[in-house]
Amino acid sequence: MYFLESEIIGFFNNLKGLEVISNNCLYAPIQKFSLIRDSNLRLILETESKISSATKAKDIPLGKVYMNDSEIVLKDRCSTRKVSLNGINSYSINDNNYGRLEKSYITSIESIVDEKELDEKYLIEFVSNISEDFLFPDFVKSNKGLLKIDKIEFKDNSENISFSKGYLKVCIDDISIHVCSYIHNKKKYEYILYDRVLSNEERRKIVNCISFIIGKPILSLGYVTYSTSQELVNFKLNQGYDYKGAFNLPTLPPTLLSNSSVDLIDSKIFQQHFISLYNSYDEYDYSHLFWLYWHASCSHFYSASVQFGACIESLQKKYLDKHSSVKIFESKSNWKTFRSQVLNIIEELKISEDQKKLLIGKIENANVLPQKLQLKKFFNELEMELSNLELNTWDQRNIPAHGKKVENNIDYIRGIKILRTLVNRIILKISGVGEYYFDYYNLGQDRQYKLSYIKDGIKEESN
Repeated sequence: MYFLESEIIGFFNNLKGLEVISNNCLYAPIQKFSLIRDSNLRLILETESKISSATKAKDIPLGKVYMNDSEIVLKDRCSTRKVSLNGINSYSINDNNYGRLEKSYITSIESIVDEKELDEKYLIEFVSNISEDFLFPDFVKSNKGLLKIDKIEFKDNSENISFSKGYLKVCIDDISIHVCSYIHNKKKYEYILYDRVLSNEERRKIVNCISFIIGKPILSLGYVTYSTSQELVNFKLNQGYDYKGAFNLPTLPPTLLSNSSVDLIDSKIFQQHFISLYNSYDEYDYSHLFWLYWHASCSHFYSASVQFGACIESLQKKYLDKHSSVKIFESKSNWKTFRSQVLNIIEELKISEDQKKLLIGKIENANVLPQKLQLKKFFNELEMELSNLELNTWDQRNIPAHGKKVENNIDYIRGIKILRTLVNRIILKISGVGEYYFDYYNLGQDRQYKLSYIKDGIKEESN
C-alpha cells in the first residue's frame, strides 16, 4: 500500500499501457507524459509530442472569466482503469531537435476502475500542514513489512525497518479516522486513514473540524482507495490550496486539548471536542465559516479585521435568526403602525419623487438593530461577557473597509488577536466545546497564553 502522495504520482508515471482516448487541449499525438507536484502544491503535467503535432486548444481572450472544462482521458490497455486529467492550463511550450515539450497546470487527476472488479474498503486522504507542535497520543507501528494503525494492518511498501510514530484517532458514529503525521526514512508522511470510503463533503467536514480544534488548517491533496485485499482501486489528486499563507501560520488551538500539558493531545478530550463541533457543523454552516476564518488568519492585518468581523456576523446572524431576533420592533403590529405613520409624513413632504424613494428605502430597512447592539444582544443570549476592550475592537474592525488609515498599527494588530479569539469563543460556546478558551491577547503564567473561562471576556492586563 502507498502512504505517500508522491508514490501515487509515481504509480501513474509508471503505468506503461496508457493510451489517449480524448484530448481537447494539448498538442497531439502525445508520445510521453509525466506528472509532478511543485512546492506551491500545484500539479504540473509534462507532455512530449512531435514538432508536427497539433492542438485543439481554443484561444481565450485576455481578461475573460470562464470555467476551464478541458480534459484528457487515458485508458489502460491491460485493465479497465481510466484516468482523466481535468482543468488543464498550458503555460509553456518548448520546441527542440527532439520534439515538443509542453508543460501545463492541471486542477486534478482522477483514476477509476470498473466497480465490479474491486470493492473499496479503505480510504487514505493525502494532506499537508498537520501541526508539528503536538505529541499525538497513539502509535503507528511498522515491523517486517507490516504497518499497524489501531486494529488495522497493512502491507507496507517501504523498507522493512521497525518504527513507532504518533497518530491521532477520532470516531464519529461507527467511522474510525486516523490522523497520521511522522517522518520515516527522511520522508514526511501526512495522511488521514478512514476505515471506509466517505464522500468528499463528509471528509471535508471531518478535516475542517480537526483543523479548528488543532488550530491550524489541514490541506487536502487527494486520496486513494484500497480493496479489502489491499489492492489499489481508485485515486484522485487535486491542486492544493493553502489560503495564501497556511504554511506560515502558528498553531493556535482555541482551547486546551490536555489537562497535563499544552503540547499534548488527550484522546478523550479531543474526541469530545470533535463530536461537539461535528454535531453543530451544518446548523451554523461551519463549511463557509471556516473558509472565512482561515482566509482571515492568513490575511494582512489591515484586511484581517474585516474578515474576522465577517465571521462573527455570520455566527451572530445564524444564532439570532434561530433563537431570537434583530428587530427593533418585536411586535409586527407596532412596526406596521410606525411604518405607516412615517410613510404618510414622507408623502406629504415637498420634495422630489426620487428623494421620497430614497427615504422610503431607508424606512423599509429601519427595523433592524445596529450591528453593535446586535453583538451585545448576541452575547447576552449566549450568557457571555462582552468586555469594553472587545467592544471597542469591534467598533474599529471596518476601518480598512472604508479606506481609512490605521493610526496605531500595534494596537490594530493586537486587535486582530481579540477578534480571532472572539470567533473562537463563540464557536466553542454554541458548539458546547469545553469551558475554557485561550486568550491570545494576554499572556498568563510562564509567558504562555492565558487560559480563561468562556463566559469571561478579554480584558487588558499587564504582562
